[in-house]
Amino acid sequence: MIINDLCNEYDVLVSKQLAPAYGYDNVNVPYGLVINDDGTLVEVRPLGDHSGRKPVNIIPVPARVTRSSGIAANFLCDTVAYMLGFDAKGKPERAMQAFRACAALHLRILDDVADPAAAAVLAFFANEPQWEIARRLMGDDPWESAVALNFVLQYDNGERTMFIDDCPAVQEAWNAYYDQEDTEGDDDTVSFSLVSGEPVIPAKIHPKIKGVAGAQPSGASLISFNAPAFCSYGLEQNENASMSKREAYEYTTALNVLLADRDRVQRIGDDTVVAWARCGEPAYSDAFGGMAFARLQAAVSQNGGGVDEAMVQSATRSLAQGRPYDFENVRLDPGEEFHVLALSPNAARVSVRFYLTNTFGAFARNIEQHYRDLEIHRPVYDKTTFMPTWRLLNQTIRPQSKTAKVSSEMAGAVMKSILNGTAYPVSLINAVELRINAERDISPDRAAIIKAYYLRKTTNEQFREVLQMDIKKDSEYVPYVLGRLFSVYEQIQRAAIPNINTTIKDKYFTSASATPARIFPILGELEAKHMRKTWHSEGYKVKLEKLRNELAEKVGDRYPLRLSLEERGAFQLGYYHEDQQRFNKTGNASNNEQGADND
Repeated sequence: MIINDLCNEYDVLVSKQLAPAYGYDNVNVPYGLVINDDGTLVEVRPLGDHSGRKPVNIIPVPARVTRSSGIAANFLCDTVAYMLGFDAKGKPERAMQAFRACAALHLRILDDVADPAAAAVLAFFANEPQWEIARRLMGDDPWESAVALNFVLQYDNGERTMFIDDCPAVQEAWNAYYDQEDTEGDDDTVSFSLVSGEPVIPAKIHPKIKGVAGAQPSGASLISFNAPAFCSYGLEQNENASMSKREAYEYTTALNVLLADRDRVQRIGDDTVVAWARCGEPAYSDAFGGMAFARLQAAVSQNGGGVDEAMVQSATRSLAQGRPYDFENVRLDPGEEFHVLALSPNAARVSVRFYLTNTFGAFARNIEQHYRDLEIHRPVYDKTTFMPTWRLLNQTIRPQSKTAKVSSEMAGAVMKSILNGTAYPVSLINAVELRINAERDISPDRAAIIKAYYLRKTTNEQFREVLQMDIKKDSEYVPYVLGRLFSVYEQIQRAAIPNINTTIKDKYFTSASATPARIFPILGELEAKHMRKTWHSEGYKVKLEKLRNELAEKVGDRYPLRLSLEERGAFQLGYYHEDQQRFNKTGNASNNEQGADND
């Protein structure tokens, strides 16, 4: 499925001139080696943009070979060792071997080509390596910085300078060479392609995937069989995942083009996420980045305006309801087929964390539902409209730590549940509970996670009734009521002892939410002592006393011996909801409590 969809995407990218044609790769080539008819180097021409720290000139060149430790030459474009025989690594013999290998490759491909450009190339490689001429033409400073970069051959016919691979005869020779299949084996090497279902000679090695964070910078394999234990039926390497050389080229090229567009590549934990629409329109990926990752400035519309929060909300709402939406001067169709691929780095390859395919409108509906599930009453100073996924995940780690990392497995599972509209992973609530127990703090973000998690998980109807934005005052669900009662006890303590630094929450919150029968009698005794103190606001005292009595009556005479994980979530949500009642519309403590604390 993934490979087939990427092959289809390759066709779209080629039609939009966003991907190189079959047999070519987009490579950074900042310099051209201009040769004349007798193969003499006459100019080293800077190509592309040389204004930055590193020159950039991305052009299509004949497809690169996969190199590890051996010598393997590329056609018409390579490094100084292969093109000029220059030793940049203290290994002059190896540099000469690379140059000779490159000469042999060009002779093999162009020997029968009757064209002046091809003849000039063969003459160039028949000469002695011309790195000294190149160095003189460039000057020492540019040369020293260029030895690690790529050089491409160009031909000066006396009238103009051209790229040699633009010559039709050279193109034809290269395509014939690249298309040739390995026919040295017997008929058993032919098998049916996993992509097309047609009989093919399987490609043993697939091109590398580049741009996955944490993977090898030189590229890693998505499909590889690098040990006998992974192979079967006597097949070698990627013969075990049969596809033709062309199909392997198409899926890897499409994926590399998508990964190279850094403005549309997302990160979730250690995973790299790419997304694309079947039609190839990048505006879908921009909108998806805003909706799913709250990446608001990643895309820029044609009129120069950034993608703001209001625009993302409007797009999500319209698409979720099945209505098209104009985004970046493109009409987004909710019925458009859309793909999301998350890749995880590994030692020598990349692995698939998840791969999802659905309509764009279905993804928008699931994302909108996710944000609705996370809605919670927040303090006035908290202007959060929708909580970004990275912020949600950060609630699972210690905020003060400089080394703590979000679990990659959990991050991928959370993202998958958001996009599929399914239950969040239990690892999310477990991690949030650990942070609450360690810090004894129910922040708005954590309360939102508790609400969203159990909305999708619980079958307890009493619990479901309190899973809402604001307080459910008439609820008689005991764990929820106990959380509210704990908050009232804390408010009584704060009012009785102004400017207190450590409250009952710091000492008893975790144990009260786990074993109420053991802790609440202690809290009741403390509350009675606090009530006997002199208060500055008798009205506020009466109000809290009345609320305490109402909640105690709902709990009854016996406290639960122990609360389950789900019931602890209800307790924490009840505490948060009741705690938010202390604040008025200005975001300050209620007038009665302020009078108690400040007199």
